[in-house]
Amino acid sequence: MYTTYNVVYNFLMNDTSIRYLEMLQFLPIYPAKRSLPEIQDHLKAYDYLVSDRTIQRDLIKLSSVFGLDCDDRSVPFGWCWMKDAKRADMASMDHAEALTLSLAKTYLSNVLPINNSARIEALFNRAENFLDQMQGSDLIKWKDKVRVIPVTHGYVTPSIKDEIQGTIYESLLREKQFTGKYLSREATSAKKATFNPLAIVSHGVVTRVICTREIGGQIDNIIRYLPIHRFKSVSSLEDKINIPDDFNLDDYLASGQIEYLYDESIDLHLKFTHSAGLHLTETPFSKDQDIKILKGKSITLKAKTPYTETLKRWILGFGDQVKVIGPKKLKNEVKEIYQRSLTG
Repeated sequence: MYTTYNVVYNFLMNDTSIRYLEMLQFLPIYPAKRSLPEIQDHLKAYDYLVSDRTIQRDLIKLSSVFGLDCDDRSVPFGWCWMKDAKRADMASMDHAEALTLSLAKTYLSNVLPINNSARIEALFNRAENFLDQMQGSDLIKWKDKVRVIPVTHGYVTPSIKDEIQGTIYESLLREKQFTGKYLSREATSAKKATFNPLAIVSHGVVTRVICTREIGGQIDNIIRYLPIHRFKSVSSLEDKINIPDDFNLDDYLASGQIEYLYDESIDLHLKFTHSAGLHLTETPFSKDQDIKILKGKSITLKAKTPYTETLKRWILGFGDQVKVIGPKKLKNEVKEIYQRSLTG
């Protein structure tokens, strides 16, 4: 009986078929292209000594099946995969793809479900190998000229176990509950609960799971923002998550809850020195801010905003370059903080 195994075996043992695969994987996606001499040199590296006429004939044969195209708009002519080719994932990685993957690994790994994914890791490795081979390209230099830095102190990212992060991310993607032992900052022992993951948020160097939890069968509908590094163990469940009514991630973040909310809304009124407040003209505090500039002297800011710990720390960070005009409760709190810092 002629089995699928026989078909695959015969295909792999066919020297021409392997040469076809090498060509298909070497070709990029439009608008990039590979000339016949480039394809010939690539095949030569794998000991396939064929003429450019043979390569041309092979590519014409493959084009109707795989969606290849010959770009003859400028010399040298070149072959590539069409943009909408169904099997274009076989194509050679280009500069922009490799650079994007490299930067994604550097800056987005904490919020991507990539742990223990052999395919994703292989793509990252493929991108790094491509960049290593293409040193000197103007686009590749971008990697050495781009950095993402925090506007506050650059804390060290806490360590997260791959298996814990992987289970939480998988549960979130599948909208399934997970059980776990979580150690809060003030506690001496981890507490076991069932968690309903709603979102993942990168908060500075801390990655948090936005969730509700159930303890002892009792559903706690308080939405929490738990640092993943504080989970000591987790196990996935097959139960669907319970999503609070009207939960919206963007609305939740805009409310200031994750910034340690004290008051949902205050009428903030600050007076900066001109140099300290000038940044508000380029990077507004909020979309509805109202600023008045007394050139060379001061900049006054008015805005409606949640009162959070993050806001308080931001104000304190300006020291004597800002004065709190209102609200009164914020002014008094900042005043008390400075007095306590002076009295020890």
